[in-house]
Amino acid sequence: MNDSKHLTDLWEYLAKERRPIALYGTGDGADKIIAVLGSRGLSGLISAVFASDGFVRDRMFHGFKVISYDECCKTLPSDFIVLVCFGSSRPEVLSFVEKIASERELYVPDVPVYGNILFDRAFYESNAAVIDEAASHLADDVSRNCYENYISYKLTGDMKYLASCESPEDEEFSLLSGMREGCFVDLGAYYGDTVRRYLGKFPCLTSCVAVEPERHSFAKLSAYAGELADKGFGIRCINALAGGKTGVEQVSSSRGRGTRAAVNSNVTLKNTREIDVITVDSLGLDNVSFIKFDVEGSELEAIEGARETILKSRPVMKIACYHRSEDVFALVQKVLEIRPDYKVYMRHTKCIPGWDTDFYFI
Repeated sequence: MNDSKHLTDLWEYLAKERRPIALYGTGDGADKIIAVLGSRGLSGLISAVFASDGFVRDRMFHGFKVISYDECCKTLPSDFIVLVCFGSSRPEVLSFVEKIASERELYVPDVPVYGNILFDRAFYESNAAVIDEAASHLADDVSRNCYENYISYKLTGDMKYLASCESPEDEEFSLLSGMREGCFVDLGAYYGDTVRRYLGKFPCLTSCVAVEPERHSFAKLSAYAGELADKGFGIRCINALAGGKTGVEQVSSSRGRGTRAAVNSNVTLKNTREIDVITVDSLGLDNVSFIKFDVEGSELEAIEGARETILKSRPVMKIACYHRSEDVFALVQKVLEIRPDYKVYMRHTKCIPGWDTDFYFI
């Protein structure tokens, strides 16, 4: 992590600026970035808010009329700074962001999807030892390069670091190629996309338990599971959260991200419903070959809830590490505390901000 130690974080950099800032995006990400700028006394630098052409409409956001990028270029001084305030892996969106970056100084700030801990200079320095410790466990050069560039990105918001650690989506198949025959536990199964992805590639996965809390996604997952069942494949779908202990929790009734309860988020939930919380260990599975954890910031708890399964079955695991600032080291610590005999890999596929970043425990 030698390079990261000498980097100025994005917020320190902006604190020395007097150039106007234009925010690109009007969702939760923009709310969080505005809050960080406000906490640093930098709200006065925000001079415009713009959206992609199809989303401009006639509306206001935080007191700013939402305009287009072209209007920003016409109304702001030519040296304005752009902060991208949303996430996407869509090629056309990334292409437009890259076009803007070729014309303006542009950053994609890293703000946590869940929790309130910002990955800034103070956080990095206070956790430098455990960050370096996690890096020391990485098993190949690709992982070490990914980790160093990912940390540098989180500090600076500079897209060049994300570009330097990208891997093709299908590269993970080589990491997972030694998977043995057994059950696939998909935590955060969405509408069945990852079930389809892995079952199509690994016939050794002979059954599946798919856990998804968001009810609309769960309906689509169940429909896909019905197709698999008709073909004779054993799949069980569970509309629940995955956590460290069984129980009941409040979740958002709305679609999309943010299903998880307010205790796990920095967003206040308005319309809620109760839902069961399960653990992997509570499923009573004998031969788990593969677990995918993508559980909206509850990865640490879900790993604890899979402790006995990890000890008994030693499954291959793919664990999302981008929801919380501490995930980049705490997840490695947690798994290796349970079983120190795993090899640890890291991969990031093309996306802004640093989402779609995972640890693989083999």
